[in-house]
Amino acid sequence: MKLDKPGQSALLKLSEVDIDIERIKNEISKAVNSAELTAKSAQLSEFSGEVIVARTNFENLNMESRKADDNLHMVEDRLARDLGRLNSTSSPKDAQAIQSEVESLTLRKEELEEVELEILDRLEAAKQELDAISLKRERTAKEIEELREKIQVQVDELKGQGRKLVADREILVAKIPAEVLEKYKFLAAKQVAVGKVESRSCTACHMGLTANTIDSIAGLPEDEVGNCPECLAMIVR
Repeated sequence: MKLDKPGQSALLKLSEVDIDIERIKNEISKAVNSAELTAKSAQLSEFSGEVIVARTNFENLNMESRKADDNLHMVEDRLARDLGRLNSTSSPKDAQAIQSEVESLTLRKEELEEVELEILDRLEAAKQELDAISLKRERTAKEIEELREKIQVQVDELKGQGRKLVADREILVAKIPAEVLEKYKFLAAKQVAVGKVESRSCTACHMGLTANTIDSIAGLPEDEVGNCPECLAMIVR
């Protein structure tokens, strides 16, 4: 296949540019589908679920605390009324009955105070748990935001490099005949399409070449493109 020296240089460069374009596509895909971002997003989802559970527990205990407090106030109000009646009654019989109820209410008041204290302890622990898991979620959300910003910067830089490579590619393609481009596209769809001989090897497949092969390629006319016998890549000089 005939191709002058400038065309051969353009062909080799085209292969390098296409490899770089493919590399950039892969790097963009890897950045967008970041394993770290996926892991942190899963962690955020887990923390969000834990926050819901912790908040529900806290709210239920809060309601239980208010109910216990209401019950205690009811007993205290009733006890205060009975003590008032006890102090104002002149009937021994009534005083005895009231005193019995006062003792019963006093015992009930003590029980409710113990219940309320126990609930308050649980409520405080639930609040601490809610605060702790909420903080973890907030930190993770912030880390995700920072990571997304970092990824976006990386992707923008890669896209900028890609746009430049695409522009360079158009210039190179214009220097290569259609027949050579067709063969290049066919090879490039499966492998590295263009190479040269370096250190007695093909740079496209990195396979060692025999002395006869190297001599045969070297003996081709200056405007003739060779082929690697191992990978069939076009060999330029």
